[in-house]
Amino acid sequence: MGKEISKYDKNMKISCCLICTNLFNRYQLLDDTIKSLEKHENIFNEKIMSIDVFDGVDLKWFEQYKSGWDIKYKNKSLYKSMILNQQNVLNSAENDIVFYFEDDIIINKLPQLNTIDKLFNNNLVNNKPVGFISYNNHVWFDFNQNPKHIIDFISNPDNYISINGDLFLIKNKSIKDKYYLNFPVSIFNRDVMLLLHKYAMNHCNGLTIEAGLTKAWFDLKYDEIYEVLIYVKNEILDDIRVGKEISVLDFYNYANMNFWNNDINLRHPSVVGRNNNVIF
Repeated sequence: MGKEISKYDKNMKISCCLICTNLFNRYQLLDDTIKSLEKHENIFNEKIMSIDVFDGVDLKWFEQYKSGWDIKYKNKSLYKSMILNQQNVLNSAENDIVFYFEDDIIINKLPQLNTIDKLFNNNLVNNKPVGFISYNNHVWFDFNQNPKHIIDFISNPDNYISINGDLFLIKNKSIKDKYYLNFPVSIFNRDVMLLLHKYAMNHCNGLTIEAGLTKAWFDLKYDEIYEVLIYVKNEILDDIRVGKEISVLDFYNYANMNFWNNDINLRHPSVVGRNNNVIF
């Protein structure tokens, strides 16, 4: 069973940061995403939405969110538009810790506030604080492959940590690939992420956003300072205990969100009018 750590209470503030576009065919995706967030207890002291604005598209639809969100705008650019939109929302955030997400997912669970506090502000995991938590259960670049070292890693209960009923897989270099840091939902230190962006903009040209940030993470040796976790469903420990075989593809079903990799209804066309490779 994963390591259990007892509760305690401490004041903490988190910025909720969402990026999206103003394209009409994304409106329902965005609305479903926001509604999925609002079903849970509000653990945020600010919520910021950054809109990648396409010319000639009405912005009135977003007025419905003004009472609950601080809305920022950024003009769409052909290249690096999503990267710049991410920077726009992060530069608007006031808090050290950010809950970041994109406009095409369903959030099924939020970790408790003091869980996040413990992980980011204490040396609980291998005597280090956490620097990045992903909701994306990515552990291997090819969904159709099941390397033994990956399967052994995700099937070992000692590689999980449980805090206040929130369960996480503790990543390490043994399962490192070029997408070690990934989206579309994550929790991270704001200043660290902006430094990763700055480095990637100068040293990771031609890499996609996740590959660029991953390279920056290891080049800057943040892996020696911080831990990286994946937020997973508690059921995985029960399934491991009874000897269920879990493949790389199966592992996506233990994510605490619905997204492209585990929900066919969220597979949609790429955004037209910008480079969707999201390259630094």
